[in-house]
Amino acid sequence: MFFILSKLLVFLLKPITWVAGLLFMSWFSAHPGRKRKYVMFALVVLLLFSNGFIFNMVISAWEPQTLTADQIESPYAVGILLGGYSNLNIRPVHDRHNLNERANRFINAFELYKKGKIRKLLLTGGQGSLTKRNPAEASEVVHFLETLGVPRRDILVEDQSRNTYENAAFSKALIEEQGIDGPFLLLTSAWHMPRSAACFEKAGLEVTPFAVDYLTEEWSPSPEQLILPNARTFYLWELLLKEWVGILAYRLKGYN
Repeated sequence: MFFILSKLLVFLLKPITWVAGLLFMSWFSAHPGRKRKYVMFALVVLLLFSNGFIFNMVISAWEPQTLTADQIESPYAVGILLGGYSNLNIRPVHDRHNLNERANRFINAFELYKKGKIRKLLLTGGQGSLTKRNPAEASEVVHFLETLGVPRRDILVEDQSRNTYENAAFSKALIEEQGIDGPFLLLTSAWHMPRSAACFEKAGLEVTPFAVDYLTEEWSPSPEQLILPNARTFYLWELLLKEWVGILAYRLKGYN
């Protein structure tokens, strides 16, 4: 039930949903004063959540600075890579592996492996959709890694987890089952790292965070960037709002 509710909640956390809702309320309201207020609130939400400069200030304060590749002197036994970087809906798919906006999760993990910073990759991530029946992401990535030159013996697969809590619990179970000794490096998006690291700590698996896929950008704001709405910023706020609510929900459930 928790998994289902978490997926349904995503729709309500979209700022564009709030704008649409306020405009609908204005459309159906019979009171002229309320109509104006709804439109005004919709405009405020639109401008606030489409402003890239404001988002960049918030995300730069949120995303943690963790270990970097040049600081790794001795290789980690396993790099644990959280899923969410593939798009299994894009076609064609029979002759390629399609990545999504979170591709840096995969690319940076692969870079660490090629540089000898991690000896093995543990892919964790299964079927996380309510409505679609795509294959488990972790299993699909195995062949892709092999085509890139990673031998199968260096790939561990956990393909049953549906969320971050299960990523941690099932990864720990797999590591214990196979008797793998650490140290372990945890790889996920910087904005997702606080919740992920807390889940692995709660699960009892000691990991070193390695944040990738940063959303923070080095900006030199221009008048256009400060004033003109940016459609992509709506999507970025959606990611961050979902993450904040996820942290709260996980704490209430005792997941971190």
